[in-house]
Amino acid sequence: MITYVFRKRAPTVFSIEKLFDALYTHLEKSGEDIRLLELPHISSGIVSVLRNAWFVARQRNKGTLHITGDVHYAGMLCPFTRTIVTIHDCVVLQRGTGLKRVALWILWFWLPVRLASVVTVISEQTKREVLETVTVPDSKIVVIPNFVDSDLTFKPRAFADDRPRILHVGTTPNKNLERVVAALRDVPCTLVIVGRISPALLTALEAGCVNYENFIGLGHAQLRDLYWSSDVISFPSTYEGFGMPILEGQVAGRPVLTSNREPMRSIAGRGGAVLVDPESVGSIREGFLALMSDDRLRARLVVAGGNNCRRFTLEAVAAGYLALYRQVDAH
Repeated sequence: MITYVFRKRAPTVFSIEKLFDALYTHLEKSGEDIRLLELPHISSGIVSVLRNAWFVARQRNKGTLHITGDVHYAGMLCPFTRTIVTIHDCVVLQRGTGLKRVALWILWFWLPVRLASVVTVISEQTKREVLETVTVPDSKIVVIPNFVDSDLTFKPRAFADDRPRILHVGTTPNKNLERVVAALRDVPCTLVIVGRISPALLTALEAGCVNYENFIGLGHAQLRDLYWSSDVISFPSTYEGFGMPILEGQVAGRPVLTSNREPMRSIAGRGGAVLVDPESVGSIREGFLALMSDDRLRARLVVAGGNNCRRFTLEAVAAGYLALYRQVDAH
């Protein structure tokens, strides 16, 4: 039996759930015995962390425990259990300083990584960060990338030259929306933003005369439709563990603008996106203007992106996880 442990679900944060919902559904169809555990509490403090860990300990059955992400600590009261922990990124360590940061390091990284049978990460960049954070053998960290939702497929769209729709998924600080808004100042376009917008960003949008649409709490089908109705995908992130909107844009057949740093550069593939300096408003603006004005560039990106995203299929990723489960069960 494989028991998947999920964080408590929230309407505006769902990327991990989206990934593993598709994975366990695929494995169930292949005959695997799958069980799901959703934690009862949001990880908002030490009390909720301990309650969640105790919940998992009380619910444990024989088999492999797979903690899907963001709640790495969930198996800490099951020290003799076969456990796989998936770490998507190390951004949680940026949320505190002093004693709070020490507590986050112990509960989210040091303890889970040491107790786990295997740790999976979604990119080589995340693997490097985990190894810099916790001293463990390199062989304990296995890279298994994310995959693109099979419901999202290629769908041609005539480019809206007069006012292209630029889709930007995510509004946390690392998503770099503030610089995107500055880069699009007075540019005829519609910036489609998925996620909550801060009052400061609202002010910047109005001051820069940036036409925008805002969506919060979308389901998978609604987000898919936004990719299909967009002309350009904006993802000049300053930090990521992976960068799923890059692949989602490529699968949909849309030109992508992303950062010239890892892991975004590797995920985008050779020639698969316009790469910009995420810390330079000028570089981001130049990238957008090039995409809007050069139809040959857009066509090249769509072809290269379509070839690149074939590396990240559900079948390939599921096979990687299944081999890992067999390996853990054998020990």
